[in-house]
Amino acid sequence: MVYLKAVEAYGFKSFAERTTVEFDQGLTAIVGPNGSGKSNITDAIRWVLGEQSAKSLRGARMEDIIFSGTEKRQPLNYAEVTLKLDNSSGLIEADSKLNITRRLYRSGESEYFINQAKSRLKDITELFLDTGLGKESFSMISQGKVDEILNAKPEERRHLIEEAAGVLKYKKRKKETAAKLDETMLNLSRVNDIIFDLESRIEPLQMEAAIAEEYQALTQEMREADIQVTVTDIKTLKTDYVRLETEIGEFTEMIGLKQARADKLETAIKEMTHNRASLLTSQEELHQQRLMLSTSLERHQGRLSVLYEKQDNLTQTVTRQQKEMEKLATELEEVTAEAAELQQQEESLKIELKEIRTQERAYEKKLSELNRDVETLIETARDNYYQMLSEQTAAKNELKYIDKELEGLNHYFSSVSDEDKEAYERLSGERSHKLQVIGELEQQLISKRSAFKESLEQSRRQRERYSELDEQIRHAGRYIDKLKSKQQSLTAMQAEYQGFYQGVRLVLKEKLTGIHGAVAELVTIDRSYQTALDIALGGQLQSIITDDEKSARQAIQFLKERKGGRATFLPLTTIRPKKMSDAIRQKLQQHDGYIGILSDLITVENQYNAIISSLSGLVIIAEDISAANVLAKKVDYKYRIVTLDGNIVNPGGSMTGGSVNQPSILLKQKEELTNITDQLKQYGVQLKGLEDEFDGLKNKLTDSEFKTRTLQDEGETLAEEVQRMKSEYDAQNVKLFELKTHYEQHAERVAQQAELTDIKKQLDEIILLKQSELQKIENEINDYQRLKTDARSIEEEVTRSLNEVRGHRIVLEERQKHQHDKVETNLRRKAQVTQAMSDLESDDHSENLEETIQTLKLTIQEEQESLEAVIQQFDKDKTAGDELAVDLEAKQTDYNELLRQVSGLEQGIGDMKGQYSRIDVQLENLIYHLMEDYHMTFEAADELYEAPAHIEELRQRVKLTRRSIEELGPVNIGAIQQYKEVKSKYDFLSEQESDLISAKETLETIMNEMDDEVTTRFNQTFSQVQQNFASVFRELFGGGSGELKLNSDDSLTAGIDIMVEPPGKKRQHLTLLSGGERALTAVALLFAILKVRTAPFVILDEVEAALDEANVLRFGSYVRSLSTETQFIVITHRKGTMEAADRLYGVTMQNSGITQMVSVDLNELNHNDMEELTE
Repeated sequence: MVYLKAVEAYGFKSFAERTTVEFDQGLTAIVGPNGSGKSNITDAIRWVLGEQSAKSLRGARMEDIIFSGTEKRQPLNYAEVTLKLDNSSGLIEADSKLNITRRLYRSGESEYFINQAKSRLKDITELFLDTGLGKESFSMISQGKVDEILNAKPEERRHLIEEAAGVLKYKKRKKETAAKLDETMLNLSRVNDIIFDLESRIEPLQMEAAIAEEYQALTQEMREADIQVTVTDIKTLKTDYVRLETEIGEFTEMIGLKQARADKLETAIKEMTHNRASLLTSQEELHQQRLMLSTSLERHQGRLSVLYEKQDNLTQTVTRQQKEMEKLATELEEVTAEAAELQQQEESLKIELKEIRTQERAYEKKLSELNRDVETLIETARDNYYQMLSEQTAAKNELKYIDKELEGLNHYFSSVSDEDKEAYERLSGERSHKLQVIGELEQQLISKRSAFKESLEQSRRQRERYSELDEQIRHAGRYIDKLKSKQQSLTAMQAEYQGFYQGVRLVLKEKLTGIHGAVAELVTIDRSYQTALDIALGGQLQSIITDDEKSARQAIQFLKERKGGRATFLPLTTIRPKKMSDAIRQKLQQHDGYIGILSDLITVENQYNAIISSLSGLVIIAEDISAANVLAKKVDYKYRIVTLDGNIVNPGGSMTGGSVNQPSILLKQKEELTNITDQLKQYGVQLKGLEDEFDGLKNKLTDSEFKTRTLQDEGETLAEEVQRMKSEYDAQNVKLFELKTHYEQHAERVAQQAELTDIKKQLDEIILLKQSELQKIENEINDYQRLKTDARSIEEEVTRSLNEVRGHRIVLEERQKHQHDKVETNLRRKAQVTQAMSDLESDDHSENLEETIQTLKLTIQEEQESLEAVIQQFDKDKTAGDELAVDLEAKQTDYNELLRQVSGLEQGIGDMKGQYSRIDVQLENLIYHLMEDYHMTFEAADELYEAPAHIEELRQRVKLTRRSIEELGPVNIGAIQQYKEVKSKYDFLSEQESDLISAKETLETIMNEMDDEVTTRFNQTFSQVQQNFASVFRELFGGGSGELKLNSDDSLTAGIDIMVEPPGKKRQHLTLLSGGERALTAVALLFAILKVRTAPFVILDEVEAALDEANVLRFGSYVRSLSTETQFIVITHRKGTMEAADRLYGVTMQNSGITQMVSVDLNELNHNDMEELTE
């Protein structure tokens, strides 16, 4: 038999010194006045056995049990109590000597020891399990225990029998098993949720993985083919690159050769031009000599005729000569005066000519700076101008030939019309107009090209936005399709009630009469509270709300018939609400961590308020576990408190917590479906906006592209028109040049006719006419020069000024010469008159006349010979000049052709350089493509891949492969690995699901077995206690009867009622007895239980305090009778009890606040001493 040998306390409550209380077998009484600390011994034993409630130990907090000091003693830092047990019988699975120690420090740290070996509270609890010892066992019975029995409800009183039956360990194990079952069910629910989620993901992932694998294969195929095509293209471009370099070099060399030839021709042309000018100068000099010789010859021939006439009429004219002499004298005076006047005019003309020559030199300096081409035109005009002046001068000296020349000219004019002149003037006007039109067209072309570029850029920007919108629409469409698919899936899941228990699902799908739906379907709660709701209600979320009990019974019958499992039903007519009192609400609201009452956080239709209140009206929601602990303390641990993250503080103070993955799939599905519906509306609006913008942009893009094409076509048309106009302009220039040449020849003939027609009377008009012709030539030069640079206008001005100066100079020189000739003529006439007068006076006048005639004949003969020589030389020079002109024209043509060829070659080089640049860009792009897309250099790719035999087939394959890749749409490469991971997880969780189902079945079996064992043990123990209670009641009351009854047929939950019949009274309920009777009845029940469940030792703490003296004596006697089998330690202040004790301990407090123990020898103790001990 196990018995308590001693209790050793130090620092526990009022035990300031280490105190040892030794106990013997039998009955030991501990007595002492109130406040001496005798009950501290009971508290010390209860504390060692595992009591965790400071309140049960009569303190506010656990640190209050440590000695707090007195006026004379310092407080201690820890409390320590040791129970010393004799375990010789082996009732406890431990050593024969068993010491249990518990130590508590002020820091809050607690230690447990079994035989000085550090242990856990759990080890101590399990050590005493089913031994009758423990903090809640019948080994320690206090006055509070008696009151508890008296005030307990039948269901609470059942606990006494269960403890006596030793089923607490089964109930504890069942509770643990139930917790495991709940955890298993929770895990199974979570596994089912995850499996359900994985099932919805596996098929799409499998499809995405297949697409991704196909994408990878196509990408690899396209990669190899594209690299081969790219390498081949690079090689081809490099070959073209080298070819173009060679061709550019050849063209450059040809340009050099042709340019050299052109330079030589240019030099030859300059030299021939100079030679021709020299020939023209020589011709002019010969022409002047011819004129002079002709004039002299005519004059001499006229004189000869005169001499002949004189000779014939000498006689007849003597008289006349005399008269003539007088006349000649008069004329001589006039001629002399006129000569003097002419001399003065000549001096004036010389001065004017000097100034004109100064101007001429200035203009010649400007003229030398003009362009070579302009100089040629000016030189031609100058030659024409000199030719006209020469013809004008010749006309004055050839008056005798005017008729003949006019006849020839008339003959020429009869065969020539004015069409050439009109054609020339018309072409000249058309050319100027065409040049203006070309300028306008080129401005339009520039404007069109600028507008084309702007339109092209606008189209590019619109096309980019078009592509962006198209991609956004596609993405939005795919996302909406995905949402719709998920919506359909969730809707289907809801329709199939996936996630619900089998029985719930079957009832909901059947749509039975009176079924409103599951709680999870009908409630709505903010997302932040979903986890709390899920944890708080758990399986109750699947409870089905019905109209009434009848509907619930019909549904239950339906499940039985279908063998469809089980379900919980909540009839609207029977479920009553549970509400938290306003006082508790106000107390809770004072704490910041308080969220609210769960039923207040749930939104539901009014008709379901009672049910929701019943399920969650007493559930408190806290922010976190710390807040939950504080709130639980405020409500005395009477209510269930759930935190937002799913931790629980249960009624009574136990806590449940850990990690929570996600809220129940039932709540998650409903919220997700709502979110998806909202998203579909939102994305539908966005998609409509994108599609509207897309359609508008599509129309704008069509307009822009049409405008771009129109501008491009108009630009090309304008370019072609400009090119055509330029071609026509060049053709007109050629034609104009031909007409100009012909027209110049015609103009010369017209000038000759005009000069010959009015050589005497209209000489000034002829000069003005020539000036008009020169002005026309200058206008032609101006027209030509306007096509070139602005500098040519200076050339025209210089040419015009120079021609005017030269024309003025020639006019002055001609006037000077004419005056000089006139003076000479007058002098000659004067000489002739003088000679005639001398001849008339001379005696040998006829002989001198004959001699003069002979001399004149010789002179005429010499002049005729000189004239013929001059004419021959003139004809020879003219022939040479014509030949030189023909040769010059041929060389000029060759020169122009060379320049055209050089220009063509340069244009060819420009085109090739353009190709060269394009190839360079293409090469750079292809090489960048290899590096950027495939991370390969050209050399590496060329070495790795062979040249394909059929490049076009390979190129087509790349296009087809790329199209196949594009047709795949968006590809999730990660889907391959995701599918493997999800599939592996799905297989693993499927196995886990099977294991959890097996575990669930095993746990349910264990719980059923435990229920059977508890029922059996409880019934057996209750029967024994019932018999013992009847017998003990009679002994303690000295008669009468007592009975224990179960208040229901369910042995697992039935409460216990006490019916007694004290001696001399009728049978009545416990509550109708007097205070003493009630106390004695409770003691009788405790003793009845102790007889069934014998404890190694029992501590009775003033349990007989409410009994009268007679009953105390019976109580003491009965305890003593039991002490032969059980060790009793009684805390008392009643004499009847002390008299029954084997050993007595007195408790005193001589020093305030410190308990001291005194052992009393009962053999020496008299009645008066006992009186003193109790006072």
